[in-house]
Amino acid sequence: MKLFYCIILLSLQFSVVFAQDPYRNFDYLDPLPGSKYINEETTIIIRPKPDINISSLSQTGAIKILTNNIIENSFSYKISDGGRVVILKTINNFRAPDSIYVYFTNLVKKTDGTSIEPFFYKFYVTGNSINKDIFSDYYRSIINEESRSLINQSSSSTSGIPVLTVTYSDNPSPGKIFFNNLTRMPDPGNTPCLLIADNDGNLVFAKEMPEECFDLNIQPNGMLTYYDDSRGKYYAMNGNYEIIDSFYCGNGYSTDLHELRILDNGHFLLMSYDNRAIANIGGEFPMNVNVIGIIIQELDENKDVVFQFRSWDHFLITDATHENLALSNIDYCHSNAIELDNDGNLLISSRNMDEITKIDRKTGRIIWRFGGENNQFTFINDPDGFSHQHAIRRIKNGNITLFDNGNFHNPPYSRAVEYKLDEVNKTATLVWQYRNDPDIYAPATGFVQRLENNNTLICWGLTNPTLCEVRYDGTKVLEMTMPQGVFSYRAFKYPWKELPNSEILPSAYSLIQNYPNPFNPVTTIKFTIPALANESAVQNVIIDIYDVKGSYVKNLLNDNYSTGTYSVKFDGSNLASGIYFYTVKMGNFSDTKKMILVK
Repeated sequence: MKLFYCIILLSLQFSVVFAQDPYRNFDYLDPLPGSKYINEETTIIIRPKPDINISSLSQTGAIKILTNNIIENSFSYKISDGGRVVILKTINNFRAPDSIYVYFTNLVKKTDGTSIEPFFYKFYVTGNSINKDIFSDYYRSIINEESRSLINQSSSSTSGIPVLTVTYSDNPSPGKIFFNNLTRMPDPGNTPCLLIADNDGNLVFAKEMPEECFDLNIQPNGMLTYYDDSRGKYYAMNGNYEIIDSFYCGNGYSTDLHELRILDNGHFLLMSYDNRAIANIGGEFPMNVNVIGIIIQELDENKDVVFQFRSWDHFLITDATHENLALSNIDYCHSNAIELDNDGNLLISSRNMDEITKIDRKTGRIIWRFGGENNQFTFINDPDGFSHQHAIRRIKNGNITLFDNGNFHNPPYSRAVEYKLDEVNKTATLVWQYRNDPDIYAPATGFVQRLENNNTLICWGLTNPTLCEVRYDGTKVLEMTMPQGVFSYRAFKYPWKELPNSEILPSAYSLIQNYPNPFNPVTTIKFTIPALANESAVQNVIIDIYDVKGSYVKNLLNDNYSTGTYSVKFDGSNLASGIYFYTVKMGNFSDTKKMILVK
């Protein structure tokens, strides 16, 4: 028997008859013919052309999976995606390093009953990804010294749940704001949380998390989903904030935090960062580098992978626009968003390539590339283009929106942009943008959401303020911020009815830095009271104002409050410009902060 398979293998390797074009009979194969860096747990995904009798693929002997040591692998056979996709899963995982041969025999039939011409293709299993904390390493590397200085100067950090301050409001659109707080930056002093707030900055839901959490969002099916960094996967909650499901990548890949999109048919889209130790790249690259690729997956309702796009098969490492390719760690894609396009294909945003890529969801091939080194479009009305962008979305009018981080604009600035794409003539016309005055610059993260009333919600990412909402004419209707040095990955606004008993209980006493500061002549001071001995208990709160010499100016507050977060306005209209201090006393807790009145 072993001799028989040796003969088969030799014929596979040297026969032109067997080495025909695999795409003669199949629209899509994964792993791709000749592909490298394949995980040991991989499945084989096949999308036959319409003239192939898909049931014939399940016939014994129609498909053989062989390794280079002449061992035939037993596998299970499954049909998915409405009968359009076949998934083969070997009973035992592959073992690296190995060459895998997928052999299609003449038992594979067409719908007219004739046999296909036998053929094979092969791919290379080289082991699984390196387990590496990409988020931590990457965002530490891109925070410049100016950002670090701003964070380290912050005196407004809090313990427990962060406070959201409204700095501008003028009839914003109704709805609740969904976001999170990032805490890996230096000294943010707050607990990782999932957060929902109203337009007044009041939290209607908060869930403290053991580690970072990201991308709190409502999916089309009504599920409330988020990424839990401590568990490395997405979770779904119902309207009672109870966990009802989880979502994670297949084929042995870890699940990345950047995106989960649940589709109308129950399928879902995820991505994975694929870290590979690659030796002897040659040319300008050092030896033994760690290169980070990207994997885009579509999984069905049974969590089987039915589609996979791997950057290793389609992008070059040199497609990175501003990465130092002489380093020992190269993150050449850094994809951060997935969008299901109106025609059923996929759009992905790859930050480190400055590129939006359109991918054929049927074949896995690239349709077009927008931005970056391989740009196929002419920018109209926008000579700067976009740089290190996030948040690709196709909106209802057919245009696309982006959050342009603008890292390599000169000087750097961030903005929200809307382009009208002519995909035939390859033009991209800037039809709308919002650029704050003065400029706001976020070196990373951020999001743009076009709302139902045509307003736009902008999450500014790795900077303050946290978010704003603007009308289409560019006028601002809402601005909110967390304490300086505390950021959000994304923010969304949706209709949402908070549930009874969802009151947010602060975890500690705190006095929050007034905002705005400096101010003229009114500012807001917030404080929090944690859970007290019983539900009916109250805490006396005293806030006094002093001038720079320590002289008493006035009492601002002396009243009893129960558990919660509260704010009080201070009006300095009758005071001279200068430095003032405000002191709070709540039981055994006291704190003092400085504020500046400028007239």
